[in-house]
Amino acid sequence: MKNFVSPKTIEELCEALKQKDNNTFVISGGTDLIIHFNKKEIYDYNIIDITKLEEFKKINETENEITIGSCVTMTQLENSLLINKYIPALVDSAYNLGSQQIRNRATIGGNVANASQSGDTLPVLFSYDANIEIINSTGKRRIDKIENVVEGLEKNNLDSDEVITKIIIKKSSSKSAFSKVGSRKAVTISKINCCAKINISEDLIIYKANIYLGAVGPKPIKAKLIEEKLLYKNIKNINHEDLHEAVYMQIENAIPNRSSKHYKKIAAEGLIEDILNKLRR
Repeated sequence: MKNFVSPKTIEELCEALKQKDNNTFVISGGTDLIIHFNKKEIYDYNIIDITKLEEFKKINETENEITIGSCVTMTQLENSLLINKYIPALVDSAYNLGSQQIRNRATIGGNVANASQSGDTLPVLFSYDANIEIINSTGKRRIDKIENVVEGLEKNNLDSDEVITKIIIKKSSSKSAFSKVGSRKAVTISKINCCAKINISEDLIIYKANIYLGAVGPKPIKAKLIEEKLLYKNIKNINHEDLHEAVYMQIENAIPNRSSKHYKKIAAEGLIEDILNKLRR
């Protein structure tokens, strides 16, 4: 490593971003970036560490929104009463991401910026139609939709002098849950994951459903066929046979030429069943 800066104010961050070149990397938790360095055999680089910026480390509530600083860790999300109240699926996804040591370091901003097709918080943020606030080297801030920021396969739409400052999610009365399947029981990367955000009437009828599947494409896909099957059903009376064809067709449409589709069809059925059980509680 050639140069390391750790700005403590927005002004210092902007100054560091002005000096940024193609060999300079922004780091928060570093759990993805260090793997990237090892894979690409990158040893000669500069670092801008954004973890000293206090506004990037807070979860806040306004009248209509929840804002999550980009350096908020998975452990913070997991333990936040505010997140549990308004975005319960985000608690689920944070809890299921890697080991305790990784969750203590990995940040939500890093998960978004890395844009991995297996990123565990991404289906949740897509389901909640999250907005991403971004700052550039001049101090100008812009807001963009999560589905625009995440291009998938470890690509995002950030300019070279831009950094994610916070994630913004509108408050709602929706219920939500997340589930994943990996190759191991713990410390596993998702083979497939899913988030369902639904609204239920007093007589237990689902009248809104927003479901995203991860790791079945470059970035999370909206599961329209599954949503349609759930709409106007009593959540207590949905059975396996009702959803079987919709889940299989959803995976077939997403990855028709991949050999893993057969495994993922079965896995997706299990995920949906697990999520419905959580939402019935």
